[in-house]
Formats: sequence, structure tokens, C-alpha cells
Amino acid sequence: MPEIIFTIDPTAGKLEMHVVGIAGPACEDIAKLAKQLLGAPAQEEQTAEYRLRPGIRPVIRRKANP
Repeated sequence: MPEIIFTIDPTAGKLEMHVVGIAGPACEDIAKLAKQLLGAPAQEEQTAEYRLRPGIRPVIRRKANP
């Protein structure tokens, strides 16, 4: 199940957000919404999960021989 994890460091005033459970660039939609609500981040990082491709598999069908 997709999650958004917020970590707040009150001493430094730092907020971190991690989008978990959404592979590939689809997580950018969630991040975009968070940016609208929270403002522009000082730093952005893409995780290994971002680089995963969604579960798309090619389907190869053989022609039937007459």
C-alpha cells in the first residue's frame, strides 16, 4: 500500500517526506501535491524505487502455423 512518510526535526526546522510504495515516476504526482501544500523543498532526491519500472510486461504471441 502506498504511503507518505513525514519526518520532522523540530530543532533544525527540517521536514522530510518520503513517498513509499509507488514505483516509477507516478510518485511525482504525490510529490507535486505535497509541494503545493507545503511549499518548495530545499532539496529533492529520487530513491531507487523511483527508478523501478511499473509492472509492464511485453506480450509475445506467435503466429499460428497453417
